Amino acid sequence: MTNNCFLFDVDGTLTNPREKIDEEFSSFFLQWIEKKEVFLISGSDLPKIQEQIPTSILSKCKGIFACMGNELWEFGSTSKNIYKNKLSLNPSVYQFLNDAIVRSKWNNYHPPHFEERSGMLNFSIVGRGAMPKIRKSYYNWDTSVKERVNLAEKFNKRFKNLNIEALVGGQTSLDIQEIGKDKGQIINYLTYDNYIFFGDKCRRGGNDYNLYIKCNEKWHVHSYEDTFKILKNNY
Repeated sequence: MTNNCFLFDVDGTLTNPREKIDEEFSSFFLQWIEKKEVFLISGSDLPKIQEQIPTSILSKCKGIFACMGNELWEFGSTSKNIYKNKLSLNPSVYQFLNDAIVRSKWNNYHPPHFEERSGMLNFSIVGRGAMPKIRKSYYNWDTSVKERVNLAEKFNKRFKNLNIEALVGGQTSLDIQEIGKDKGQIINYLTYDNYIFFGDKCRRGGNDYNLYIKCNEKWHVHSYEDTFKILKNNY
């Protein structure tokens, strides 16, 4: 029997971005996860994941990869940190990103723009203080003008010599980490035969891409509703 491992992104895959998991889906997922090998993988840190996914589900997962896989947590009666990576960035990186805020044609800012996490930096032009309505407005605008995609390309060209890269993540942000220290790194810590991945940023340049291409079975979803339907009909 194939040794299956299910891997799930969080934002845009199990939940709406930065929102709690839907109650109906949560109830289904809690039952579905029984006797399955499941890991969650998010660009967010653990406290943000806990705001979105209840402990009842987290405790049934084999592990939680936070911060683009730069942290691994296991849940039992308490949470246990298995490893945690670090990242130090040259001041020129922050100067480049601050200049990008000034140059942006988006003018509705809600700081902070930077959030340092284990092994990575999360950067948002609109700002992490933006409310859901503003975040959605920025996402729709960015989908049209491709500000984040273009900024990531310029960043990666500029800082290739520093062995770091920027990937598009979530609704409003870029995730910045060492090359190879993205979500794809989690495969190095796992020993299963068959990996089944669900994610929403699976195109090249998205923060799910490097994990997506390493998995045997993969589902590029556009919402938690897609994930819900696929799980009910296929697994």
